[in-house]
Amino acid sequence: MSEPLVIQSLKEKRAEIHGRIVAYQAQIAQAQHDLAHINAAIRLFTDPDHQRVRYLVSHGFFRKGEISDICVRHLRTGAGLTTRDLAERVMCERKLDVSDTTLRNSVVFKVVQALRHAMRRRLVRMVEKRKGMCVWAPGNAITLYVASSPSSSG
Repeated sequence: MSEPLVIQSLKEKRAEIHGRIVAYQAQIAQAQHDLAHINAAIRLFTDPDHQRVRYLVSHGFFRKGEISDICVRHLRTGAGLTTRDLAERVMCERKLDVSDTTLRNSVVFKVVQALRHAMRRRLVRMVEKRKGMCVWAPGNAITLYVASSPSSSG
């Protein structure tokens, strides 16, 4: 026996409504996902922990050759120093906050670059690597000074 027309119509309506509910649930899930991202973006701008200024030592922050000059001067006064020690001394000379880890890491990278260039010019040499840090010492470069001589006139 076949079902009465009323039962068939109700089952079709139930399937139609169920389909709409499933589609709405998918839309709700997408909206919740979007809302979570919007909330995270708002927290980036309002959360005081994320409001800290992140330093990046860029070009022009130090004069050309300033970092290597400071490092070479400190290396000539004592035993070998690590890259981090040299970076902290550079920061002290420039009156920068040594306790700021982000800034210190940025200066460390600049010191590494400067020391590698100075190593090519034999101003410094890398002694060893200790716990992932390079230990630097003064190099064997010969410095020539040109003395002016009195011109011979007459």
